[in-house]
Amino acid sequence: LLDTNKILMMENSPQAPLNKSPGKEGKKRFPVKRTIALVLFLLLLIGIGLHAPVKEYVSSVQESAQKIIEFGWKGHIIFLIGVTLLILLGMPRLLFCAIGGMAFGWWLGLIYAVAATLLAYYLQFLFVRWGGRPFVEKYLKKYPVAGKFIRDEGLGAVILARQVPLPGIAINFAFGLSTVRNRDYILGTLIGQIPEALPCALVGAGLLETSGKNLTWMLFLAVVAFAVLWVGFNLLLRYLRNKNNHAERRKV
Repeated sequence: LLDTNKILMMENSPQAPLNKSPGKEGKKRFPVKRTIALVLFLLLLIGIGLHAPVKEYVSSVQESAQKIIEFGWKGHIIFLIGVTLLILLGMPRLLFCAIGGMAFGWWLGLIYAVAATLLAYYLQFLFVRWGGRPFVEKYLKKYPVAGKFIRDEGLGAVILARQVPLPGIAINFAFGLSTVRNRDYILGTLIGQIPEALPCALVGAGLLETSGKNLTWMLFLAVVAFAVLWVGFNLLLRYLRNKNNHAERRKV
């Protein structure tokens, strides 16, 4: 009878489920196939970009970059202000990463594009916090998926949301409705831009290369940078999730 009672107590104990297959539920395999697929997709885009009619589009972007260069030091200020305003209006940020790479080189173009994007995104975020809630709630009805990525509020959630193929303005508005801290939003937005912004800036800088060898080298660097950053950010997100899980278990 005593043995039977002990067994029943162990089965009904709240700790029993934790002993089943330890580590399997918490562990998630690294998305190797997804990473390879994304790299191959980027290579495909680069291959398409070297042929018409995409060449015509690239030429128009090159003309825009050339006009910015002609302004000299004023072009830097014009680019920063112009990109901030255009992103505020909903223009895609990655286009300006490529233009910045063409106009100022990959590293300076990257800094300018990321800084302008961060400013525009934060202004949209503050718009919600400072009274734009009624308008934003109506706007987000078009993007119900955006709400899924702000359930876990924190640095990791913001970084993860920046990798989602949704308009940046929808993500910004969604976080504005949440209780995420300003610090986490700013830092997460800054970090979360890099995996896509850096390869685009490298591609932009490479498209100005007259030498086929230099162009190939820059495009190769863009692919490598994308792959390394994608892997690194997946590892970072896994670390942040595990950290949050441990913190929640300690509270319990």
